[in-house]
Amino acid sequence: MTLRPYALIVLLFGQVHALAQTDPIDFSLGELVAQEVISVARKRQEIGDVAAAVHVVSAEDIARMGVTTLPDALRLVPGVQVAAIGNNRWAVGVRGFNGRFTNSLLVMVDGRTVYSPLFSGTYWEALDIPLAEIDRIEVIRGPGASIWGANAVNGVVNIITKWARATQGDAGQVTVGSEDKALVYARHGGALADGHYRISYQGRTRGDSRQLNGDSGEDGWRTHRLGFRLEKFLGDPGELSVMGEVFRNDSRDLWNVPDTPPTLLRTTRFTQRDEGANLTLRLNRVLDHGREWALQGSFQYVDAQVGDFLSEVRHTMDLDGQYRFSAGRHDLVLGAGLRYHDQEAVGYGFFQVAKPHNRFGLASAFIHDEITLLPETLTLTAGLKFEHHSWTGNEWQPNLRLAWQVAPSHLLWAAVSEASRTPARVEFDMQYASQVVSAAPPTRIIFRSADSLAAERVRSYEVGYRGQPSETTHVDVTAFVMRYRNLRSVYNAGVYPSGGWFIVDAPLRFDGHGVVSGVETAVDWQPSTRWRLRVSYTHLETHTESSGQSLTDAAADFYMQRVPTDQFSAHATWKPLPGHAMDLVLRHVGALVNRDPGAPAIKSYTELDLQYGWRVSPKLTFAVTGRNLLNARHAEFGRLYMPSPVHEIERSVHFTAQWALD
Repeated sequence: MTLRPYALIVLLFGQVHALAQTDPIDFSLGELVAQEVISVARKRQEIGDVAAAVHVVSAEDIARMGVTTLPDALRLVPGVQVAAIGNNRWAVGVRGFNGRFTNSLLVMVDGRTVYSPLFSGTYWEALDIPLAEIDRIEVIRGPGASIWGANAVNGVVNIITKWARATQGDAGQVTVGSEDKALVYARHGGALADGHYRISYQGRTRGDSRQLNGDSGEDGWRTHRLGFRLEKFLGDPGELSVMGEVFRNDSRDLWNVPDTPPTLLRTTRFTQRDEGANLTLRLNRVLDHGREWALQGSFQYVDAQVGDFLSEVRHTMDLDGQYRFSAGRHDLVLGAGLRYHDQEAVGYGFFQVAKPHNRFGLASAFIHDEITLLPETLTLTAGLKFEHHSWTGNEWQPNLRLAWQVAPSHLLWAAVSEASRTPARVEFDMQYASQVVSAAPPTRIIFRSADSLAAERVRSYEVGYRGQPSETTHVDVTAFVMRYRNLRSVYNAGVYPSGGWFIVDAPLRFDGHGVVSGVETAVDWQPSTRWRLRVSYTHLETHTESSGQSLTDAAADFYMQRVPTDQFSAHATWKPLPGHAMDLVLRHVGALVNRDPGAPAIKSYTELDLQYGWRVSPKLTFAVTGRNLLNARHAEFGRLYMPSPVHEIERSVHFTAQWALD
């Protein structure tokens, strides 16, 4: 490994103290402590008062990291595991259970749930929101189910976009480079009577990664998105917000699919097409004496085609309402919601769906009470959410949190909470036979839906500290233990011959147990107005209870443990001159704990990103970014449930120009 990057780091920090104190960083540490979050309790709170492991990725953070995708914007959040599976696939998880089909992380856009009920996770390649329109990303590590319900098991990611009134006028952005061949964004914002609107377009073309043997990864990516947002004050009814988009995503992929013996595996190239539209309406009214109410409804249409293997057409309708009021020492939020899915999933070849057309949904209600025990010192929060799902019946998800302001800008907190994950469609009435486990005799596994469904459950214990030990330093530390039951697993129900194969019948079942524990730390240090350093470290331990059956234990480990034990990151921002900024991001990710027997290990890696930005004028900015500079290419994640080869992410460089026309 060359010493040049480390020499560059020493040079960067060595020059800081020789420079004059001008052109300050865009926000101070005091503003960091006073940042507002809304995702923890469905109301505005200062992050310094919140009894939860919460982190905010601001619009400024995203711009300074030089990233071009949402998953990459989450890489520096403590406790979040992000791995690029290829150039158009990501594994994003919180506190374990990582994979492309991560099902314990709830992802929302402006409070609208975007996870797919097909596997209870998020297709990140289809969620190509323009980063220029994101105001902030609020990330909660740990259960958030007492507020947000199903699937907020290990964490919540709420992507909050900018108000239309904050994006007025015409603006554009173009990125070209070795990975993103072309990324184009254009926006127009205007005013209405008592309101504002925004219309925008984003399109992207991305090249292929590489396989381990150096061949093309055949995972190019093309996206198109047309979006709009409108806000209008209606008088007594309150403020109306309307958001919508139409999108198209084409992502190439490469699978080694089962074939007729003796061939066993056949390389198949295909394109996954995702297209759809969504519309969200939100009406919010602020009343007197701390009272306010909000009503939100959304509709989503999705049409997805995974080559010649699987198709999905889905209509989802969501209705959610809440009311906030105060009563003495109590600050209460009450709410209820309905969600309805009309889905048709059709399988071909090694995918089979018992009943393609299915309708299902859930109803929910919650109460959240923040009780002031000692004014400005001690606060107790109690919450409870009830949900009824079409497949698993009733679920109760409680939450208890204590916040103690031991001194100004010093918060100690503790929490005990429970959450549940409702089963996905793939666990309800589908089967797939994608894995070949032996060539002699030719043997493959058929995974099929469970004979009886149950919701996975977790009980979480957390303690944390968040504070400002000095004027230049901010510290956030969380320790946790999460105990799981009813975890998804499989078992060997027998072997039988079929079509030249021996078939292992492996039904799903929900009887697994596991434990995840760890520590998450983040330190911000800003010794001057010219530079800032943000460091984070995460240590994670995972454990599954043995069932005594090799297939069951291997499946449980594969499901839960595909994460690194240790992660470290450092992000330094330096402003040498007015209008100029240089950012350095150093990342170390440990080796993945679990891998397939006989498959290549995913080793630990260290990478460096650099970005230099120049604000030529108030309306014109240039930036050049180098990513993954320490290695020509490296692997971040292994094989998926689908039989795809391991991909390596290459070193890349891109240039960005951003301008405003008025």
